[in-house]
Amino acid sequence: MTLAQVVYQLSKDNDFASQLYADPETALEERGLKLSKEELAFLLSAPTRGEQEKTRLVSLANGGAASWVL
Repeated sequence: MTLAQVVYQLSKDNDFASQLYADPETALEERGLKLSKEELAFLLSAPTRGEQEKTRLVSLANGGAASWVL
């Protein structure tokens, strides 16, 4: 499997996503997926959707919305 296929699976399966972040080797092995160490490190270093939303809210709270006003 490629990194893109794993990312697609993450977007469709919340249980897989939770398991991947808790125990990546087992999560991938149980589904017959294989990633290189570099691909796995990249995937696990990416912010989660929740972290992205928190960052966006903090940005808006700090005046980030000012750029939307003309």
